[in-house]
Amino acid sequence: MTVTAPAVGQSEAKRELARRELARRRLLAFGEYLLPWYETAKVHKLIAGELEQVEKYIRTFGKQGLGRLIIELQPRIGKTELVSKLFPAWLLGRMPNKRVMEASYAANLAHANSRIVREYVDSVRFQSIFGTRSLNDAPVALSWDSRSAQAWNLATPHLGGVIANGVGGGFTGFGGHLLVLDDPFKNREEAESQNQRDAVWDWWNSSFYTRREPGAAIVIVMTRWHPDDIVGRLLKRMATNSQADQYKVVSVPALAFEEGQYAKDEAGQQEAMLEGRYLNLADPIGRESGEAAWPERFGREELLKTQQNMSAHEWTALYQQQPVALTGNFFGPKWDIAEKAPEGLRWVRYWDLAVSEKKTADYTASAAVAYDAEGTLYIRDMLRGRWEWPKTQGVMAEWSGREDYGTVWGIENVAFQLAAFQDLKRDKRLTGRPIKPVTPEKDKFGRAIPLQVLQETGRVKLVRGPWIGEFIAEALAFKPDGTSLHDDQIDTVTGGMQMLRKNSKGIY
Repeated sequence: MTVTAPAVGQSEAKRELARRELARRRLLAFGEYLLPWYETAKVHKLIAGELEQVEKYIRTFGKQGLGRLIIELQPRIGKTELVSKLFPAWLLGRMPNKRVMEASYAANLAHANSRIVREYVDSVRFQSIFGTRSLNDAPVALSWDSRSAQAWNLATPHLGGVIANGVGGGFTGFGGHLLVLDDPFKNREEAESQNQRDAVWDWWNSSFYTRREPGAAIVIVMTRWHPDDIVGRLLKRMATNSQADQYKVVSVPALAFEEGQYAKDEAGQQEAMLEGRYLNLADPIGRESGEAAWPERFGREELLKTQQNMSAHEWTALYQQQPVALTGNFFGPKWDIAEKAPEGLRWVRYWDLAVSEKKTADYTASAAVAYDAEGTLYIRDMLRGRWEWPKTQGVMAEWSGREDYGTVWGIENVAFQLAAFQDLKRDKRLTGRPIKPVTPEKDKFGRAIPLQVLQETGRVKLVRGPWIGEFIAEALAFKPDGTSLHDDQIDTVTGGMQMLRKNSKGIY
């Protein structure tokens, strides 16, 4: 018996049918079939998986899947292409009786996204998957009169379609099964404006959110700007009201955090949410510290260069999704980061002690600081936490074992801290550790001025570590009148600077 190979044409046809079937089932496969140029990375697989759960929620009328999703991503990483263009097209192919509502900071941008979704639906490749060139009993196609990018419909017998508008625009008379909000702020100026943030929030609550059909899902995708932007407000609402919509948050920093920058537990996550930020418990795509989200397009070295060419305030918000408010206006937004400190510096460590575990209490904080020969201040690390005094004493003893004994420690010698100083002098675990009492000079304003001057002239270097983000956030919000929410990190640095000034006079 002679066995003949199948015809080449038959094999190609089978592969083509298999690709179409996979594109019907999976979002990324749909994108790769529809757009031959489309490239993806781990971050896109993560987002696509969550969007498929959103589709399931809509398909099951809210019984399964994911109904509320927030996606935080850096600029130019393909979030709009995936969330606002490919996903609505794929959803309409699978459920052509559903309606999609899209909004962005400007009407012309929302209309542009809607227009591309319409072009995808009308394309030969889409029609090969879901439309007239497929095996569908009821092919999905555009209505003959769908020429408007603002609102268009699918052809009968289907009821689906898309309506798009800018933030502040009306959606009266329309409803949606999928509501997509893509970048509701145009730029930093808008995000910093209290009036604009309030306007976006009022529009969301009164005009957009109210257009949900039964079983509708909501997806918000944006680059973070401000802790009080719409995502920040939703996070605060989630943390304070168990009856509020509980969004799943997918927050992917451009560079994976160092270990200490993640939330330690759900309580730490909730605390960050109350500040308008979301902290992961671990990297969402399983990266090692410092790895890029899309290394093939924006590698680590390029991102580090970007970081050096923008303020720390912009970097932490736009790229790391950890926004902070510029409320203090005392310290400038740009802080220089050093990979390591020079050899041979004489270090001191100041401890700003607190004695409570309550969430509203001050923090215990401690930083090691030193000057180089040119008078540049190096801040080597930052230890920060809320502990009762016995726990604090134990933490200090453990830390002492890690640090060379040439580093002089300083403790404020007033109130409780004076008694703490005496306890530490008697602690055998600290034998050999030089510990000196320090009498604070001036008030917070007077103590902070030398640090401000150094920072303005570019003579402060933060040695890279997981502590930097929290320190910069506190510095940007610092108010020298003592009304800052937290100022413990600034206080411990200025305390160390005072020790160094005295050290130069031979006192320590």
